[in-house]
Amino acid sequence: MEKDKARDDKFFNCSEQHEVDYVAGLYKDHEGVRELLKKRCADGTIHYSTSLEVYKLVKKELGYDIPVSK
Repeated sequence: MEKDKARDDKFFNCSEQHEVDYVAGLYKDHEGVRELLKKRCADGTIHYSTSLEVYKLVKKELGYDIPVSK
């Protein structure tokens, strides 16, 4: 799945499961990314982060490349 460039500048909403599922679905390791997002939402790390910042966090913590925009 390719990411939607229009989402990059919008804030990631931890309280919306579809947001977590969308980002996790961009990676082969869906469950690993989903668990990271849940953990970072719970500890406040990605509170008020843009989607692009979330992708960068996934790269930093899990080593996965930032998905390509469509």
